[in-house]
Amino acid sequence: EIKRLNERLEEKERKTQALREPLCAREEERALQARAWATSDVLCRSLASEAHQLRRTLAATAHMCQQLAQCLEERQREGRGAETPKEVVSLLCTKTTTVDTPVCKQLWPEHTSRDAAIQAEVEQLREENRQLKAKITYVEDLNAKWQRYDASRDEYVQGLRAQLRGLQTLRQPEGPSPAGLLKKEISRLNRQLEETLGDCAAARRELAGAQEARDAALERVQMLEQQILVYKDDFSSERADRERAQSRFQELWDMVACLQRQVPRTQVCASPLPTGTIPAGPLESFPALEQKPIGGGPDQQPSFLSRLEPPAEGGCPVTDPRGQGDLQCPHCQQHFSDEQGEELLRHMVECCQ
Repeated sequence: EIKRLNERLEEKERKTQALREPLCAREEERALQARAWATSDVLCRSLASEAHQLRRTLAATAHMCQQLAQCLEERQREGRGAETPKEVVSLLCTKTTTVDTPVCKQLWPEHTSRDAAIQAEVEQLREENRQLKAKITYVEDLNAKWQRYDASRDEYVQGLRAQLRGLQTLRQPEGPSPAGLLKKEISRLNRQLEETLGDCAAARRELAGAQEARDAALERVQMLEQQILVYKDDFSSERADRERAQSRFQELWDMVACLQRQVPRTQVCASPLPTGTIPAGPLESFPALEQKPIGGGPDQQPSFLSRLEPPAEGGCPVTDPRGQGDLQCPHCQQHFSDEQGEELLRHMVECCQ
């Protein structure tokens, strides 16, 4: 399921990439147009500032030329064209306020110069005037060109804007634009991708939960196996203990039977045993019975002989018929059935202690 979802996700991503490529191309085209417009605007602003500066320079130059022309006309009307250069230059400097200081310094000759020097200076001024007029003409032509360029540029920009508005009005009735459709498709694919990722996350969580449950089950199985092994060992040890107890009980039972057979019938019939004594023999293997005497009087018999009766007429002792299927503690005379052999052994150990 995860592989299938991953394949679907890759397919959706390829479709999204295929849809984004035309959108990116259009966005690049628009960015190029915007940069071209911005460049043209910057160029127009720089050209406008340069044209304004040239206009100011042209106006200053024209004003200076007018002042120089007026000075020359005044000097000619007064008939004082041959006056000293000092007076001409001072008059020019006073009436032409826009003339640069270096020009005034060049027009200021020494007081001892002659008329030739004055004439040369006048010719130089006329040459400069002609150059300035040529510059004025060039600047005026350039200004006219820039004005025509500005007008044509404004007309071109207005035409482009009118075409853009016309295209927008033509495309509006057709329906939504491809960019809007692409955005909607991209948003839909993004939502579908988020849903798929959510499903994948839920599947991963379920898988993690299943793995945790499996690990817990394995741990529980291992724990149960360990418990089974422990119980099995306990059962085996208890079984071995029970078998040992059964064999010990059988040995004790055989020993009691042997002791009963070894007791002389004549001694039992003639006189009782002395008080607090136990016949010698295999009973020495019971230290508890040897250390603790059986109290009473001269008529009291040992516990293991309590089931024997005096001999009958034939001289043979008669056993108690109740003792054929019962077991009896030799210390406290408590009776147990044949099925209670283990309880008798535990009781004998506790009673002898």
